[in-house]
Amino acid sequence: MTYKATLKVQFDTEFVNQSSYGVYDDETLPEEHYTFEVPAHDLNTIQLFRFFGTVARTMGHNDVGIMKGAASLAFNDMRNEEDMKRVADEFDLKMAEDYAKELRKMQDEIYDLKAKLSRLEQPDNPQYTDEEMDALCSSAEKAELRKKLVDADVVCFDCGKKYGEYHDGVSSVYEGKCNVCGEIKSITETRDFKWLQKGIKELS
Repeated sequence: MTYKATLKVQFDTEFVNQSSYGVYDDETLPEEHYTFEVPAHDLNTIQLFRFFGTVARTMGHNDVGIMKGAASLAFNDMRNEEDMKRVADEFDLKMAEDYAKELRKMQDEIYDLKAKLSRLEQPDNPQYTDEEMDALCSSAEKAELRKKLVDADVVCFDCGKKYGEYHDGVSSVYEGKCNVCGEIKSITETRDFKWLQKGIKELS
């Protein structure tokens, strides 16, 4: 038995001239009819999106708009974060969350190196140097944030998405104070974001 499939898209336009002359100008086609057809029995998803890209260009969309549309489909709040990371890795892209994590790590390393250098330059200084104080404050801020995540009972959806992973289910949502950012927003129990374990592990 042979399996065959065809994907067909039809695009029709009609120009209605509102001029008092009742005629079309020399550069306007009164009607346009396009039919796009491609064998679909072994079409992969990349070929499928190339096909729809051709259709979109015929409709007047430019390449930048088409790329933005494809990117918004792949990367949005409704997608699983691990799936988005896999796609990003395949195309050698970096997620904003990963970039922020690396940036924080680099900043901590810079604070630490400055603290060590200042101690080498002032080995007999009985007080903490300014650079050592900066390094201590950086560590203290991380420890304070981690404690907030551990102790939090309720969280807003912004902080939940940032520090946790939302799981499908029934959530009780109401207005109140987020235990993480301290702002009055729509909040829910931290269990709906897996008790913010992702953020707690990152700060550990």
